[in-house]
Amino acid sequence: MAKRERSLLLGPLLVIAVVVSAQCGAYALNTWPQSAVLWYLNLEVFRPVQYSFFVGERMDATGTTQAICVMLGLPALTCIGLLSKSRLPLAIASNLSFLYSITLLYGLYAARNPALEVSVKLSALWGPASVLVLLVVLASFVSSASAHRAYWREISLANGFHGILRAPSE
Repeated sequence: MAKRERSLLLGPLLVIAVVVSAQCGAYALNTWPQSAVLWYLNLEVFRPVQYSFFVGERMDATGTTQAICVMLGLPALTCIGLLSKSRLPLAIASNLSFLYSITLLYGLYAARNPALEVSVKLSALWGPASVLVLLVVLASFVSSASAHRAYWREISLANGFHGILRAPSE
């Protein structure tokens, strides 16, 4: 596997791992409600994941449908890209993971700030979940930037060394 494909896989695989971990943690909490570790993980670490799925709460109040869409869509695009040896599905998956990571950043903000407060407190964003969210945002950004860089390189090579910068000939 080329180094470029590894960086394309970084964002989608991390998003899948975080969403699967949050959903497994919620299921485990339903099974073992006395576990203090599961309560901590659910309330402090994976809370932004829960808030990121409340975007369309009229469809599903628990966010399970949206989590299933993320857990099936990103692996499907990744597998199609790896099996067909095409980078376009991998690039789409990396860009979608970047979009989800921005939604996760919004979920972190919504989870940490009360809805009735008018002021914005950036200090309230620092907590156990911020490390997880920043890691997902960074990995997804690297993955998405790698996809864009690869396609710009292919476009410039297809049009000659400086094909994009040349003036059109008459």
